[in-house]
Amino acid sequence: MSAARVRGLLLRLLRNPAFWYVVVLAVVGKVEERISADRLQRLMDWSSTNLDNLRPSGHPAEAFVVSAFVPQESAGVWPLFALSVFSVVAVLGARKAVLLLASVHVGVSVVTEGLVWWRIHHGSLPGSEAHGWDTGPSYLVVTAMVVAIGCARQIWVRLLWAVALAAATPSLLQGIDGGDYTAIGHLLSSAVGLAVVIRLRLLPRDIAMSPESYSQTPLWEGVE
Repeated sequence: MSAARVRGLLLRLLRNPAFWYVVVLAVVGKVEERISADRLQRLMDWSSTNLDNLRPSGHPAEAFVVSAFVPQESAGVWPLFALSVFSVVAVLGARKAVLLLASVHVGVSVVTEGLVWWRIHHGSLPGSEAHGWDTGPSYLVVTAMVVAIGCARQIWVRLLWAVALAAATPSLLQGIDGGDYTAIGHLLSSAVGLAVVIRLRLLPRDIAMSPESYSQTPLWEGVE
């Protein structure tokens, strides 16, 4: 491979939001491992999209943004799972991919915290849940994995993400039988991803790039 080709691929990679998202997740994961337990708790308290932070007197905008980059647990795994975002960028383009995944992160968080509020209001959850930790990239990454399973250009990539999601499912849906709001959020994220896949398959003319047309496109491409 020529030096010019390598430089071109590197520049394209650096323009891809998926690359930077994976890098930031990896860096934050390392930071979480190295800081003290007290600082880690303060980070989780501040970045969580819980009811306390989302109220007008809190910091809702900052919480929504930062929480997408701060894994609550299994910090070393999420950068690997977040590689699925490359597939979303490849099929939708950078702007639409960022819009989709940001909307999933914010929208599902709002729905799950609304459920928390409703359950606290009706006495099925203690009031302390308004201050509980609710941070991490899982909602948007689950959506990305589902899209990758349905739309990745190579079969082995689809199988890889299918195996990864199947392995993670017991943890992602832990507590679903008891109405755990995080597990419900993961179901909603999966549903959004499935809806995107169906749209890509059935209505390819309405999107910038259909699965068929991007089958010749390298996985890191799609940056507009």
